[in-house]
Amino acid sequence: MDMSSRSFGLCDCDNFFVSCERRCDPSLNSRPVAVLSGNDGCVVSRSDEVKAMGVPMGAPYFKVRAQLERAGAVVLSGRLSLYNEISSQVMERVSRFSDLTEVYSIDEAFFNLAIASVGDPEKYCRLLRKDIMKNCGVPVSIGISATKTLAKLASKQAKRSESGVFWLKPGHYSSRAWMGAVELSDVWGIGRRTAERLNIYHRILSAYDFASADDLFLKKNFSAHALYTAWELRGRSVYPLSNAARAPKSIQVSRSFGCDVFSYKELLEAVSYFTLCAARQLRRAQSLASRMEVFVTTSPFKKDNFYARSEEREFPSPRSLDCDFLHAAREMLPSVYKEGHAYKKAGVLLSALSGAGCGVQSFLFGEKSESGAPYERLCAAAGVTDTINREFGRVVIAPADNFGTPGSRWHPLKEHCADNFAAGARRPCTASEAPATPIHARRSPALSPPKSKSSDIPSGGPIFPPNFVSGTPSHSAPVPS
Repeated sequence: MDMSSRSFGLCDCDNFFVSCERRCDPSLNSRPVAVLSGNDGCVVSRSDEVKAMGVPMGAPYFKVRAQLERAGAVVLSGRLSLYNEISSQVMERVSRFSDLTEVYSIDEAFFNLAIASVGDPEKYCRLLRKDIMKNCGVPVSIGISATKTLAKLASKQAKRSESGVFWLKPGHYSSRAWMGAVELSDVWGIGRRTAERLNIYHRILSAYDFASADDLFLKKNFSAHALYTAWELRGRSVYPLSNAARAPKSIQVSRSFGCDVFSYKELLEAVSYFTLCAARQLRRAQSLASRMEVFVTTSPFKKDNFYARSEEREFPSPRSLDCDFLHAAREMLPSVYKEGHAYKKAGVLLSALSGAGCGVQSFLFGEKSESGAPYERLCAAAGVTDTINREFGRVVIAPADNFGTPGSRWHPLKEHCADNFAAGARRPCTASEAPATPIHARRSPALSPPKSKSSDIPSGGPIFPPNFVSGTPSHSAPVPS
């Protein structure tokens, strides 16, 4: 059986943030719903009803507010912590249906479909779609094809199909009629500016035109990446599946404040919190940082009194402990803070990263942290703290100054949180990186997945078909160095 035409599947959650809100509050079903970004700035997720109104993705909320109000749309502040937890549940269900899964984003995952014992991949993916809806309460669309780029196109077509699954076969991607109807801007890997340049200067208007372009022309005038995209559109796989997490090159945590911040104390509270968030991400990535930067800025729209400044610190050896980064942040902040300015944003950047398992050149008599305690003991304590926080699903153990005053000016705006829409209907609104919560606070039951009434899906391990034999995707296309 030739399985090269169905080597990749792409599971894409439909209107993911809106679907998560509807799972928590079924009364939102069939109603126009829009979810906003941090500080209620832009529309980042729209229900089909809001899309039909012509509200574009990423539109500033103040520009479409009147239009949404006239239509009676429900506008909600984003809850990234909720979306991350539901995303983990969806990805776990996808991994049960394949031997190899690659999480691409919070609402998308590629998975291997070159499985010899799967006779009908469309039927198999419809089973996956049903399983996710039953156990996670989130609708998904699934695209099937020979490459990742084609699977992305197939998933867009699946959103318009009744079954929610579409198999993009060789008869489709080799057809001028089918691929000619796909706009260049809809192709994964081709940005807006590149599409405009191709349209204006080279008269390449569709996916078919791009796939038919000369290889040397694409590589010379654009990049090797453009050439690889053309190969993928022709059905020649270039990008294989990989479930290995990529080590970050840098880690940045920054926020725009809900209100202007004037005092040094509030700015220090915000920077300390961002520092702890960055340190947790660093340890989660099993990395160490040798450089740290703290930056502050006022609103760029107030050009008459604009101020921005940053300070950088090099460490003698790579590190990942909260106490070290907090000490450095408190030393750097006075040099960037200037009294009299209305600060709108601050952030922390950790760079010059190295793997925690690569080994570090130690000092002759052993290195100690800024607090004077041996590094081995502090690293062990940090590992225990991170484990406890993960178990509770939020920060319950943190330095004392991280338990700041609720409602500080630097906290992001949440004027459209869930409680404002239906008091008591849903769990309390929380920010994506909410301040530390006392340990006696209980987790919300709204985060628990819906209970399944059927026992046909085992609770653990893959649910491959009988006599499962893993196939290998075809990657026959040569990749130039």
